[in-house]
Amino acid sequence: MHELAIKGGRVAIDDGWVECDVGIDDGRIAAIGNGLSGRALLDASGRWVMPGGIDAHCHLDQPVWGGAGNADDFESGTISAAFGGTTCIIPFGMPGPDMSTIGAVDRALDRAAGRAVIDYGLHAVVTMGTGADVEAQLSQLAGRGIASVKLFMTYEGFAIDDDLFFRILDAAHGLGWIVMVHAENDAAIRRTRQRLIDLGRTDIRYHVVAHSETMEREATHRALAFAEMTGTRMTIVHVSSWQSAEEVARARMRGVDAIAETCPQYLFVGSADLDRPAMDAARFVFSPPPRSPRSHEHLWQALIDGGIDLWSSDHSPYWFADKIGRSQTPAFNTTLSGIPGIETRLPLLFSEGLLTGRLTLGRYLDLTSRNAASIYGLAHAKGRIAVGLDADLALWDPTARWTLGHAALHSRVDFTPYEGRTVTGKPTDVLVRGVPVVADGALQVQPGFGRFLARTAADPALSGKPVEETTPWLDS
Repeated sequence: MHELAIKGGRVAIDDGWVECDVGIDDGRIAAIGNGLSGRALLDASGRWVMPGGIDAHCHLDQPVWGGAGNADDFESGTISAAFGGTTCIIPFGMPGPDMSTIGAVDRALDRAAGRAVIDYGLHAVVTMGTGADVEAQLSQLAGRGIASVKLFMTYEGFAIDDDLFFRILDAAHGLGWIVMVHAENDAAIRRTRQRLIDLGRTDIRYHVVAHSETMEREATHRALAFAEMTGTRMTIVHVSSWQSAEEVARARMRGVDAIAETCPQYLFVGSADLDRPAMDAARFVFSPPPRSPRSHEHLWQALIDGGIDLWSSDHSPYWFADKIGRSQTPAFNTTLSGIPGIETRLPLLFSEGLLTGRLTLGRYLDLTSRNAASIYGLAHAKGRIAVGLDADLALWDPTARWTLGHAALHSRVDFTPYEGRTVTGKPTDVLVRGVPVVADGALQVQPGFGRFLARTAADPALSGKPVEETTPWLDS
């Protein structure tokens, strides 16, 4: 007799569907089979029992940046994630002015405690201003369950120089960490943005020009070359274009341990969406920007064949008024970059990837939960439906047809770029560690139910070989 038995559902186990029951004890999956009994029962008839999603790239309750704070804190953000079928997130300990990397993580932990309704980890962030003792800070955070660090190649106050880039890579290599990189060429963006302003070309559509695919491609190539030189594992986050996706593929052919992440906005929003009246176009401003149909097609194929490893939201929650500022006619250089997406991430891919047959079940599970767990050190606890793992589950109604829109979502952000889009498939019940967080369309737990997750770094001995340890004279 289990504490809880989920009965009668179609269960996604590894790469196949099994009509079976799931028994849960002490927050973990205790049995998978037929005829299981429980002191409590959850009828999953007509629904698909899926692993809870893991969103490994989202932003919540960060220090004020660009003159605006986040609309979502850890309470509203994790509630929104849960209603979208996500049971675990890994946001960032983002630093504010004069804040160290450790101080930024401490701040994020303080903001999350007592607020999150699902489990969470944290990525560290290093900038030019987060402290000269970067190696010591990362080493200390490794002992606290942090296993990844993000760096930026653009944005004033965040972009790092090459010397610091290499120091981070070398430190991460020794710790078995993964380095996440926002890859855009900062000098090229600054140069092109100013030239566009001087020419009077400030309509929002020029955001695509100021952040061209070439700028992303160049930075992606350079970042992955640095990973190759140091032997460090690297994720290129929010891959937006066919050009940067090809750079990842080429790096892998050279033996680089390169991971590619993309986001819904790079499949479902296009550069033409910015060629609208300014107040409408502002809803589609994010960086890197939306791309061409060619990039959409290329990224879909990469999702299908494994060229893309991760499907993340890059949820960047700003109120629309903050996003456009005080301008009566928002311009590309005055509109704040970032859109919400933590709740729509899974429904979009479920509807347009899994249900359409574009993606196999195995690829869908890889993209939405399994790969994130494996890459970011959570596979010991989360990411699959398997005995011994946390009972993080989402029960989906595969026939539910509904319309995405601000009124239907739970984020505090007052707009969505997917307003009016109809999707099929909706999570009806969501469990974290066997406890219903969402049931019958209602929140069931109090803020603070979610726990911080200490993650496991990879064995540094398995890291790649840095260039100084190579012996090219022995090559035949």
